[in-house]
Order: sequence, then structure tokens, then C-alpha cells
Amino acid sequence: MKLYLVKYGEITLKGKNRRYFENKLLSNIRSRIEPFGAELDFYQGRIFVRSDDDRIIPVLQDTFGLVEICPAVQLPLEMEALREAALEQMAALTAGRQMSFKVETRRSNKGFALDSPAINRDIGGYVLKNLPHVRVDVHEPDIRLEIEVREQIYLYAKTYPAVRGIPYGTAGKSVVLMSGGIDSPVAAFNMARRGVEIVPLHFHAMPFTSEMALDKVRKLVRRLSDYTGWLYFYHLNLSQAQIKLREACDERYFTILQRRLMTRLATLLAEDKHALSLTTGENLAQVASQTMEGIYCTNDATHLPIFRPLISLDKDDIVKQAKQIETFETSILPYEDCCTIFLPAKVATRPKLADVLAEEAKVDMARLIEDTWQTLVREKIEA
Repeated sequence: MKLYLVKYGEITLKGKNRRYFENKLLSNIRSRIEPFGAELDFYQGRIFVRSDDDRIIPVLQDTFGLVEICPAVQLPLEMEALREAALEQMAALTAGRQMSFKVETRRSNKGFALDSPAINRDIGGYVLKNLPHVRVDVHEPDIRLEIEVREQIYLYAKTYPAVRGIPYGTAGKSVVLMSGGIDSPVAAFNMARRGVEIVPLHFHAMPFTSEMALDKVRKLVRRLSDYTGWLYFYHLNLSQAQIKLREACDERYFTILQRRLMTRLATLLAEDKHALSLTTGENLAQVASQTMEGIYCTNDATHLPIFRPLISLDKDDIVKQAKQIETFETSILPYEDCCTIFLPAKVATRPKLADVLAEEAKVDMARLIEDTWQTLVREKIEA
């Protein structure tokens, strides 16, 4: 089987809680690599995965908490074996091309005869002697030949970056309001990368919105499940509540009233699923409802904290990240969502809470919440 040395990062700083995070990370990895018949070992702060299926690489890359995936060669504690393996790797990677390299050794096995600098010199000199087309560059090398001296020697040069963060499921649970646009999947990803278990909730307005619009959000949730593992996806039909709000209230306040209704419904779901927060893709001043005043009025509709991980980001930065996590192309599919079909001609961009509450009093909000809650649907989404 091929060997992969798997590195994790931030959880090494967790002190007394480190073992909890490591155990959760190992559990997450096991569940993700099980379909590939892979083997997992954990020794002295390093994770070793063995598999002959190359599809395991992107699966590990998408595992929160991991930093790098390194295809490695395992060798006995012998310099001659290390020299020949290093030469073989360098010859294969350079293929006769003029390239620079650097040898980096970490020796946790203090019983090994040579220390790290001596190993670097020995291996570097051997490669230079046998491959005249390569040169040493210790500052910006084309190739980093990395050596770890442990109970055996591990040699690797090619690495695959992973998503970093901390293990999924170690930081509580949050209901994520998923609109189907560019922002909310990125917000969900960022919360999940911080260890938060996400509960995706979407509001549709059928028959005014299409099944294709709902399926678009399913696809976004499915992509997120590539990172998190399977997810329950919840959706509610907001159309009848929207009609009643439009009929009874000043249209200038429709957007913020709708937002408060969504927030109340998301809070109900959070309470039902023991989530301690809500998450949105809101971005300050991006649209009319996302002014400071609008956000203040939205916050008033729940006792839960609302996390807004994108609040200060430039739109270009959000788009860039959406492309990186491969949600962008789905997000821009041209299907209307419930927030656009009833969009009023004029919007109160700086609403006062007293005015919003006065408009809200024109409808039986408790009844709207109860009737809308009856439309709740749960689907299991798997990668």
C-alpha cells in the first residue's frame, strides 16, 4: 500500500485539550477513508494513512484540521537506504531538468547516529554528486526533500495542501441560513472549518420559485458535505407568510420583516437541534438589508448569537473563496430565491426598531411562524 504522512496544525496548540481534538480528528479521518479500505495509524503526533487508491488524496485534503498530505517512503534506520531513496525521488521529480532543492531533516529519534544538519549535508551532497543538473537553494528551492527520523525514516518531497482549521464537530452546532447565493456557502464553510457542526436551512417560496432553485441549494449542501460528511438539509416554504406580510405591512419594511421571520424560524430549528447559534452570509452594506441598522433589527428577533463570518470581507474576496471551495459555479445558476421574488420597489435601508415592531404588529406573527413551521422538510445529503 502507498503511504501518506498526514500533518495537522493548529490543534497542537490546544494544551490540555489536545487529546480531545486529536481523537476527534482521527475519528473524522477514519469515517472518511473507510470506503477506500485504507489503514490509519497515529504515532508521536503524526498520522499515517495507507491506501492504494489515489482518490484518497482529495478526501484527506478536504478534511478540516489537516494541513498537508505527503506521499512518503518508509525506510529502515540506515543512511545508505536513505541516500538511494533520496536520489531516486530527486531523479524522478527533476527528470533531467535544471532545478534547485533543499534537504530538511527532523530527527525526533535522538538515538540515530547523525543529527539533522549532518543528515542534510550527507543527503544533499550525495544528490549533487549524482545529479549534475540540480543545485542547492536553501531559501527558495524548487523541491524540498523532507526527512523525518522516527522509529523508522520517512522521506517525502511532494505535498498536497489541505483545508487546515480544526476538526469538524469540536466547536458546537450552528443553523446556517442558506440562500443559494455566493455568500452563504462560503460562510458555512468557514464556520465548519472552525469546528462548528453546520445545520443548513433554506427558505423557498414555491410555487413562485422553482424546484430547480431548491435543487441548486441541495447541490451546494452536497458540496459542503464533501468537507463535513453527510448533512441533514432543512427547508421551509415562506410563500404564504410573504404574501401576508406584503398585504398587511408598509412595503419599505418588507425585507427586514421577512428577515426577522426567517431568524425566528431558524431559532426554532436551532432550539430543536440543540444548536447554540445562527450563521448567515451577511456582509456589511452589501445590500439594503445589511446596514448596521438592519442588522440590529434582525438581531432583535432572536436570543441566539448570529455569526457573520463574511461581515467585513470585500465581495471579490468572497468570490475568490467560493471558487476555491467549488461552490461558485452552482451559486451563480440563474434561479430566483424567495428573497428576490417579492422584492419591494423601495426599501428602508436604515430602519428603526420601533417602526419595524409597529409594522410587525399588523400581522399575527405567532400564527405566521406556526403555519410556516408546518412546511419543514428534512433531507439527508451525502457526498
